[in-house]
Amino acid sequence: MRWSVPLGRIFGIALRLHVTFLLLVAFIGYQGYLVAGGRGAGWAVALVCSVFACIVIHELGHSVVAQRLGVEVRSITLLPIGGVAALRTIPENPWHEIAITLAGPMMNLIIACLLLPFTGWPTEFLLVHYPHDLAGLLKTLVGVNLGLFGFNFIPAFPMDGGRLLRAVLALFVSYRRATVVAATVGQGLAILFIVAGLKFSAMWIILGAFIFLAAEGEEKAVKMRSLLRDIEVADVMTREFVTLTPQAPLREALTAMYRTGQDDFPVQEGDRLAGWLTRQAVIDAINSHGEDTPVAAVMDADPPVLSPRNKVSWVHEQMMADHYQGFPVMENGRLVGLLGPDNISRYLLLQESLKPKRPARAPTPTPPPVIAAVPPTAAPPPPATTLPPADRA
Repeated sequence: MRWSVPLGRIFGIALRLHVTFLLLVAFIGYQGYLVAGGRGAGWAVALVCSVFACIVIHELGHSVVAQRLGVEVRSITLLPIGGVAALRTIPENPWHEIAITLAGPMMNLIIACLLLPFTGWPTEFLLVHYPHDLAGLLKTLVGVNLGLFGFNFIPAFPMDGGRLLRAVLALFVSYRRATVVAATVGQGLAILFIVAGLKFSAMWIILGAFIFLAAEGEEKAVKMRSLLRDIEVADVMTREFVTLTPQAPLREALTAMYRTGQDDFPVQEGDRLAGWLTRQAVIDAINSHGEDTPVAAVMDADPPVLSPRNKVSWVHEQMMADHYQGFPVMENGRLVGLLGPDNISRYLLLQESLKPKRPARAPTPTPPPVIAAVPPTAAPPPPATTLPPADRA
């Protein structure tokens, strides 16, 4: 995530801190200073750091279980609004999603249960008051963790309760249908929060709007994955494209961009793929060194490649996770196509624009022909006439 700095790794998962989190710490510290001077500022900063430590443990609960189930977790990022665990893929196995979802809130419950014998039962949940000593800090943390445990079970995206509802529904209906139902429930709750906020607090309005948009985003993401699941790279890749040589100046790449609209270029030396040149690399190099810079000086000499048989849903996940903007497509050592975000976007746009196909109706059997009139019945031949004896001679 942009504007985030690394803090280290836990269980092989990168822990990152978004710079805006420091603004939150400064703001909370200032509020504590206004209440009780320097001592108040210190306890206020200790509180916000402790709360976010609990949030990190919550996200680690999700992440470690996901790892055990074979899902790659790239990072956990601390934001002013909480923590975000970046999973490379979202499991569509309902039991896996249930396990991953429950692990986070259970960590908050465990933290609260460990602190409870030393603090006693808290009087408030989620409502944070600036502590003045260690006992107050620990008691506030108990209330916060119990509050997070309950709050995360609200059945609305992006809370864990929304994912848990979707996973339970997916045991009985399709994953996409379960997502639609869970998103609808979440949006209904979001409207209730907004209405309540009109009477009680603007925070409820902000929370309701956030939940409504998150539910809509989750539904769109699942719909997109379902559309991409069954198509292969060969179905949407570009088959006519411009290639460059390593010795070509970047001027040729710029001209090709103007004339063809192609942004990324495979670099070939004979029939061999020698590298990959992106539009951003061209722009940066021209601005720094001029248009006569050779392609070989700025190309990626070892680009990731695709097979025509790769699933587009998997490729799209790689694009989102690793920020690749395009891939060469190779088959039997030969360059056969290119695939970029535009190919996928065009496919999705067309699919969403097409009317859903109606199920084919069984052909109506043709009735037998109606006989308009009864055909005439052939009359039997007349009996043979016996000649009288006189006529036989």
